[in-house]
Amino acid sequence: MTPHERRGWMIVASLFTELMLVFGAGFFTSGIFFIPLLRQFGWSRAQLASVTGALQATLGITTPVFGWVLDRVEARWLMAAGVAMVGAGFVGASRINSFAPLMLCYITVGIGLGASTLLPVSLVVANWFRERRGIAMGIAMAGTSAGGSIMTLAAHWAIGHGGWRFGYLFLAAPMFLIAIPVLLLTVQSRPRSRSAASGKDEPKIELPGLEIGPALGARSFWMIFVIQFCFGYFAVAIVVHLPPYLVGLGYSSGVGALALSLVLICASLGKLLMGTIADRLSGRIAVALNFTITAAGFLIFLGARSPVVLALAIPILGVVIGAPIALVPFLTAECLGLKRFGSIVGLTNLAYTMGAAVGPVLSGRIYDLSHNYAAALVLFAIFALIGAAAALACSGLEEEQARLIKEIAPA
Repeated sequence: MTPHERRGWMIVASLFTELMLVFGAGFFTSGIFFIPLLRQFGWSRAQLASVTGALQATLGITTPVFGWVLDRVEARWLMAAGVAMVGAGFVGASRINSFAPLMLCYITVGIGLGASTLLPVSLVVANWFRERRGIAMGIAMAGTSAGGSIMTLAAHWAIGHGGWRFGYLFLAAPMFLIAIPVLLLTVQSRPRSRSAASGKDEPKIELPGLEIGPALGARSFWMIFVIQFCFGYFAVAIVVHLPPYLVGLGYSSGVGALALSLVLICASLGKLLMGTIADRLSGRIAVALNFTITAAGFLIFLGARSPVVLALAIPILGVVIGAPIALVPFLTAECLGLKRFGSIVGLTNLAYTMGAAVGPVLSGRIYDLSHNYAAALVLFAIFALIGAAAALACSGLEEEQARLIKEIAPA
């Protein structure tokens, strides 16, 4: 292994650690705080779920801004600042006594996540790896689900031993003590140009793909837009509402936290499994299969009052619930190419943001009106099936290019 490769894999390990601590806590633990905050303040579930929606909306809205910043600033500095914001948001949340400050704290967490997690991690890994970029990206991104499984249990333990205020402080501590030092010491946006070191100019490579304008006119772009909305809707909502759903069925809060943790452990494995299927079949087939299994998983959860059914539902849903984080970019490259990949992904992520902002709040509202989550789970399954159909409607890059040429050709 060359020094360049060793450095690259060390960076992947650092990014895995950072996502585990920061994304795992910032994105996945809101459901663990749900019941304690409801008991403390008596808010409605829809109102409390709105803080997660605000976090998601903030994350999505700020992502294009941070993409622009990353073109001009070394990634580790932006990421470290983002981690500090997430930590500060949790410290602030530990001190709140009303709803508005909690909302402000979660908006701060959303900004910090946008600056420090998925977008900069994707950029750094893509810059350091070419031949083994897929597996490097998969390993780094597995930190999201692994972190969710660990940090949800950590939050539950901390709340049980010191209350929800201590829980927020407990999650914030490793961000300042571990994540920020690791980023500053190891992460670098891109390797030094080996061709520049040898005195040679590196030839410019023209990447295949569509420009922004033609991409917006491609059917696949809008199908991916639909996929992202559907994924955002159910993926964020289930993280928020799964623990309280299980508590409502008669399980303890510990079982609710454990179930979410196990779902996320399975999700770490699912990213690698579904990525392998995408390599062997296609992104289109992998996404459609993934969303179909997701729909089945949600419907099985309707019978989760039975421990046997719950034990069956957890791995089925877990293997597929997080895989679109890796599969949708794969599908985007397959259908629209790499030429303007970052900009196109940024635009489709707006749909994810909209779904993520709506899903938790509407699911909470459904519970407030019906006093159960059955209709919310059925709606999750419907959105998953819509996403599967949208994936099957996508086309490969060559087909999209041929269609666009045919549309602009004179009659």
